[in-house]
Amino acid sequence: MSHTVTGPGRRVSFRSLPWAVVAPLLAYVVVVLAGITTSSVGADELRADPAHPTGVMLGEARSTRADEFLTSTPLSLGVAETGRSEDLNPLTAPQAYLNLVPTGPATAFLFADGSALRLGPWLPDAMLFAAKFWLGTLLLLLAAPAWFRELTGSRWIGWFAAALVLLSPANAWWSNTHATLLGFTLAGAVALQRAAHATGDGRWWRAGLWGVAGAALLVRTPLFYPPWAVVVVPVVLLGTVAGLLATLPGRRRTVAAVGGVGALTLLFLAAIYLENRDAIAATSGTVYPGARVLTGSANAVQALFGATNLRVLADGVEVAGSNSSEISSGFTVALVLAVLLLARGVVWRVPGQRWAVVSMMALTGFWLLWSTVDFGTFGSRIPLVNQVPSARSTQIIGHLGVLLLCLVLPAARDRGARSWSLMAAGTTAVVAAYAGSLLRVQSVPALTVGGIWLAALALGVTVFVLTLRPRHVAGYALGGVLALSLVWQVNPVIVGLGDLRGSAVAQRMEELGDQTRADGGAWATDHYSVDSLLMATGVPAFSGRQMSGPDMATWSRLDPGREHEDVWNRGGSYIWFSWSGRKELEWTNPSPDVIHIAGSPCVVADRLPRLTTVVARRELDLDCLEPEESFTWGGEERWVYSVVR
Repeated sequence: MSHTVTGPGRRVSFRSLPWAVVAPLLAYVVVVLAGITTSSVGADELRADPAHPTGVMLGEARSTRADEFLTSTPLSLGVAETGRSEDLNPLTAPQAYLNLVPTGPATAFLFADGSALRLGPWLPDAMLFAAKFWLGTLLLLLAAPAWFRELTGSRWIGWFAAALVLLSPANAWWSNTHATLLGFTLAGAVALQRAAHATGDGRWWRAGLWGVAGAALLVRTPLFYPPWAVVVVPVVLLGTVAGLLATLPGRRRTVAAVGGVGALTLLFLAAIYLENRDAIAATSGTVYPGARVLTGSANAVQALFGATNLRVLADGVEVAGSNSSEISSGFTVALVLAVLLLARGVVWRVPGQRWAVVSMMALTGFWLLWSTVDFGTFGSRIPLVNQVPSARSTQIIGHLGVLLLCLVLPAARDRGARSWSLMAAGTTAVVAAYAGSLLRVQSVPALTVGGIWLAALALGVTVFVLTLRPRHVAGYALGGVLALSLVWQVNPVIVGLGDLRGSAVAQRMEELGDQTRADGGAWATDHYSVDSLLMATGVPAFSGRQMSGPDMATWSRLDPGREHEDVWNRGGSYIWFSWSGRKELEWTNPSPDVIHIAGSPCVVADRLPRLTTVVARRELDLDCLEPEESFTWGGEERWVYSVVR
């Protein structure tokens, strides 16, 4: 079989293709065309009949991933259904930008994948959703090798870093959001590196293009989840800039390139603000989370170092006082190994490698302190940092440990001493075993003693092989296999969009959504699963998600005198209704992110004239309601009523 392609005057070997770029792109194209994701959109709550689901899904959808399948996914599908990015909940301030959906010309350019969702009336929704879902992963797989090659001389260590991020429990249990954040961050950092090199060589057009690309990538990072972005992005950029300043001879031009990309990023950020200032103002004025100011505090050892013990979570075991997402973490044990390697002594291979490690280690050390030490009132006075809950920095600091380890490993001695490798293996294994033991006692009683010892042994063997022969593939392969064993069963593989597309219920809701939007009406339901169905099919509704904050005028009509403003003036929250014949509405917050209103839909309809349709989990006999139809969703019968005035 020929391995070459011939053309006029040239001969190209398949082996000579840049497979580090081609392979991720091909994989991306395949999953996009097939509409394949690891979304939990196939959860029972989002099925008409859970016993007979639509489409193909391998594995189990996770109810703990409500932020994904009850929020970001339905909101994205709503854009694809309507071809418009306008919010469909009259109670909420504009919130499209929080889902990276464009709200004006600037964000139409900066949020290109969100803009693509508006092609839903012409292209398959499953393809558009998959393209958005996997974009951050694609960027991670493309950027990590390039970033590490610049700082270490080796692109292969970048693949290892990407694998440890992608296969970490924190990334798996947070629906790939960590990989997406790091993908955009590293891609922006690589663009900054290329812009600096082009500036140094006097290739101004190339420098400008890379600079625009870098700014466009970096400006999105705070919007994925600000507390994580505040931790990760400055560390990566600090290491990138330190490496550039130490490597390139023309420091003035390097500083100019860095300053130019920084200024352009701020300009893009200002454009996003101007297009979304009402939504941002609504968020900043909320009781939750806008008003909170935080400080560093101590977190449990297992929250930092327990990742290698978390395979048992995929079995659906009980987590005491929490859930699988909240107790998941990255591989912070990598930070321990990086420090051990540095203490032993390394030989820097690239001029900027040392300064990248030193600068990133210093800032990572700060975040480690933020996650383990009480900062008191001092911490609450540090701008931006005081918006980061220490529990969130604890979850993501493991990824910084992975980046540091992969920066240090190429500088390690080619051949380690068995005694030193045994010490490193023993140290990391003991740390992981201690964390696992605390997990078993305090959070995951189903975690067995045997499982703790086995996980510690597997980690110890991996570290021993990795440090004994840092240039051999064996240690890296073992590390990848160990990480995969922890998460391969966590998320399902789903082809298509489950019952949110193609099912008879979804098709009917799409028709009713067109009609309701044309008439200027809105619905309200008494269950979150139906809210997600309405969001995904473009049906305007008062129930659902309030991400940025409240629309004050509309809420003031529902709550005359704003007596209950402390209940509904919230962002990142669910709006739940419970229907009864009670004339007085009852306002509660079952949890900080839930706004619960109980009472008669007739009262709600009197105060909100746009309310035209009510959906209930049980039959209602009220003067203001006229039965229309019923449907099954989440395995339960739902009754639909029109409002009579």
